[in-house]
This record gives sequence, C-alpha cells and structure tokens, in this order.
Amino acid sequence: MPVSEFRELFDAVAAIGHRDRGWTRPPWSAPLREAEQVVADAAARAGLAAAHDAAGNLWLTDPAARDGLVAAGSHLDTVPDGGAFDGALGVVAALVAVTQLREARVDGSERLAVVSFADEEGWRFGTPIFGSRVLTGGYDRDVLERRDADGVRLGDASPSDPFAARGGHRRLASFVEVHVEQGRALTPAGVPLGIATSLAARSRFAFRCDGAANHAGTTPMAERRDALVAAARFVLAADTAARAEEGAVATVGTLEVEPGGSNVVPGRATGTLDVRAPDPARRDAVVAAIRTACPEASLERLANDDGVQFDARIRTALHEAAGAVAIDLASYAGHDAGVLQAAGVPAGMLFVRSPDGVSHDPAEHADEADCLAAIEVLQDTLRACLATFPPNAG
Repeated sequence: MPVSEFRELFDAVAAIGHRDRGWTRPPWSAPLREAEQVVADAAARAGLAAAHDAAGNLWLTDPAARDGLVAAGSHLDTVPDGGAFDGALGVVAALVAVTQLREARVDGSERLAVVSFADEEGWRFGTPIFGSRVLTGGYDRDVLERRDADGVRLGDASPSDPFAARGGHRRLASFVEVHVEQGRALTPAGVPLGIATSLAARSRFAFRCDGAANHAGTTPMAERRDALVAAARFVLAADTAARAEEGAVATVGTLEVEPGGSNVVPGRATGTLDVRAPDPARRDAVVAAIRTACPEASLERLANDDGVQFDARIRTALHEAAGAVAIDLASYAGHDAGVLQAAGVPAGMLFVRSPDGVSHDPAEHADEADCLAAIEVLQDTLRACLATFPPNAG
C-alpha cells in the first residue's frame, strides 16, 4: 500500500485553508483553488489531465478518455472551521487508488478518473451538493440569485455559466466515493469500514417569523408581537416533531434577529431548518407537523432530496473487496455519490471509521491505517467496475 503517497498528498491538501481553529475552503475561493492545484499537480505526475467544467467541478482524466469513465472522488471545499477529512479524504484516496491502478496497467485503466465536485457543503449560499446537482439537473437557474450573508450573489461568485455543465454526469459509467464516517457506528462494531446502503431523505428550508419591533421597556407583554418568541416556538416544534417520527432528525442551524438591539422587541427572526428521515414520507410528516404547530412561520424550501439506495453491483464489489472489515451502513448526510445514483449513474460509498464520531469540526479524524485499508478496497472495487460497467454504460 502506498503509505508515503497517501500521507504526502493528504498532508499537502490539509496545509491549505487551515486557520486558528479549523479548515475553511469556501466554494470557488483562492484556498480551494490552491488545494485543487495540489491535487492537479499530483494527477499530472500520474498522466492525468486536470480540467474544470462550467460549474467548477474538477475532472482528472486520461487525455484520451471521453465517456464511460469509471470514477471516484468527493470534494475539497469545507464548512467554516471544519475538519481535514470530510471530502478531502475521498479525493486523495481516489487519486492514490487510480494512480496505482494506472501504474499496474490494469485493463481499461485509461477509463479511470477522479472528480472533485464544487460546493458540496453548500453553506455559503444554501446550495448543498451544488456541483453534482447542476450536472444532473437538480437546480434551476434561479438558484444563481441566492445571496450569502454578505449579500454577494451566487451568480457573481460562481463560474459565469455553471449550467453549461448540465448533463456532464453522462460521462460516468460508475462512481465510488470514500468518505470519513459521520457518526460513530463503526467503532462499536469493531470494523474500520462501512459500506453505504442508502442516503436518507433530506430537505433544507429558510424560515421567517414576523412580529413588530418596539421598545423593550415601554411595550406591555400583552401588546407584544415578538418574532423571536415565535421563532422559539418554531425551534421547539421542530424538536418535538422529529422526536415523534422514528428515525427522523430536525435541526435549526442558524437564527438571526432583527433589528438586533438589546432594548428592542424583535421584529423579525429568520433561520434555517434541516429535516432528515429514512424515507420521504417520514421527512414530509415532520415538516407537516412543524407547519401545523407553528403556522405563523413561513418556510421557503432551499433544497430537497428524496434519498437513494446505492447500486447493488457496486455494493457487492465493495463487500467482496473488504471482506470481514466492513459492515453495511446507512447515511443521513448528503453526498455527491447519492446525487449521481439518483440520476442514473451506478454509485457506491465507502465510509472510513471516525473513532470519536466527530464531523464538520477540527477534531474530525480517521486513522491512517483505516484510510489505507479503504484505498485497498477502492482499488479492487474500481477494478471490478471496469469489468462490470462497459464504456457505453454512461
């Protein structure tokens, strides 16, 4: 196993975007481009050409390759002050595995590719899994009008015409994504790897509660229309609704109050709601219960995903490659592999044990031995995909 190759490349990527607390590589930013260049330089040494599509997705392919790509990868952007492994592990593992297979001159190795998708985290503009969703038609052009916390328009921060990349997923015959575990299921099971069975159904909303701003001292309680009190009811309604639906989770991740004075009754409260469940029916039941419990809150759907079951052939290949060191694992997070699978690209995922179950935080971690085990499994799986998915499968 190429220990030095993995360590050198992973450390080089991890050196970029690190601040006092954690890692921050926003979409289409200078730190992200620097990380992509590190990966592109390593790919060039393996004979792979680097190119961005119109949405900003980075493709590393054989110069002679066109369609029918057997690909692996993930993303290099991060959440603010996130960890070093989420996304980056998948890109580095993919490149190391593909490089080794190309050096071994396995049959069809010219079809092997690595993809690093753009704006997977989606935190800046409320656009999760942007790059793969643009490819597969999951976003419309009106998404370009969304603005970040500083008022910057997505269409001004992203490449000039990201929708010119639509349909690009048809280049892929299959796709496998390695990702650090998000949760703590593998450590108690005593295995380093998890093979994804499915991704949960997910929805993300912006919510707003309107009231009337007024003086904190002179407005009697009986006459108040406090938007933050309404928002508090909304938060509690989300918590109650999710607890009542088996397997569901709901999170109010951001909350802003206007006008924001310590001596002013809040006139407006806005925030985000994230709801996930094993299937669309249970997700929708949670959302309906929240609406019923807090009708004064308005909801705007930002993203919607009905979840997916991963390709059985790729899951079989992963199990055959991993043997006893892997178990099945369902995921509640969103991933590019899930978007591709839903769009008809056979896809699979391999999770690498997170000893403490921490994700989206600088404490996020996976042991090097487990990462190397994942690369070995990925190599064998990509070899199987070359035989299973012919060039015209994409």
